[in-house]
Amino acid sequence: MLAAGTDSPHRSKKPVDGTGVLVGVTVLRTLTSADVPACLALAADRDWPPEEAKWRFLLRVGTGFGLFDGPRLVGTTIITRFGDEHAAVSMVLVAPSHGRRGLGRRLVEHALGHAGTPVASLFATPFGKPLYERLGFRSVGVVAGHFGTLDVPRSGVSVPVEDRDHLVKLDAAVFGADRSAMWESYFDFAREVRVSPDGFAASWRNTDRLMLGPIVAGSLAEAKALISDVADGPSRVDAGDPALRAWLTEHGMPARFEVDLMVRGEFSGARERLWAPLMQALG
Repeated sequence: MLAAGTDSPHRSKKPVDGTGVLVGVTVLRTLTSADVPACLALAADRDWPPEEAKWRFLLRVGTGFGLFDGPRLVGTTIITRFGDEHAAVSMVLVAPSHGRRGLGRRLVEHALGHAGTPVASLFATPFGKPLYERLGFRSVGVVAGHFGTLDVPRSGVSVPVEDRDHLVKLDAAVFGADRSAMWESYFDFAREVRVSPDGFAASWRNTDRLMLGPIVAGSLAEAKALISDVADGPSRVDAGDPALRAWLTEHGMPARFEVDLMVRGEFSGARERLWAPLMQALG
């Protein structure tokens, strides 16, 4: 069997440990911020938007792996560990020229092995779902990306966060894992973070729109109120609850696509209170 990216078996090389793993002429290594331009070029090749700030943030809070065919980046994934319990898989991309060679599977398997957590989760498109099922993930719900400008006034139920430690502890109780390391960076990355009597909401800027998440609330009414407080102009929120989705659609934010929330292992925490993820890359 020929190694990926190799047209002759005589060009293959033995894998090496550490930051570089040689497989044929394709090298798997850790990504750094210097690789972001190459990540953006690969994303554009797959018709993904130019999300430079998002790539830089994810590489800061997680670990990225890239497959290189010579100097060219032909595959990526990022794994973000939340303590020793949970890891989120994201940014799984393979260049069209290198499709159907098992590179996506190799990247995800390597990332999962690096994380070594009992629970891993991701959001999968219909195209990627069969791969993740083969890797032991199962679908536990459908989430839709709602886009638009919310046509309801701010509720005023929330205020800017002051007690960050309390918020991080609430997030851990809801999400089911300690994400304090991620929050340390997200507080600076976010546009704003607001708290309500029984939850919180945040937003961050991504290209031409505001991304709303996470949304944590004790009720549907509170989730709506929090969303109204952080929505500002063209926005996006990823929602799975049918009632919340209907409300968003009714008020100027219809759904444009759906993805599966998939998990390997078992979720914990009070996840019924998580109305929208921080971003699909982080759950």
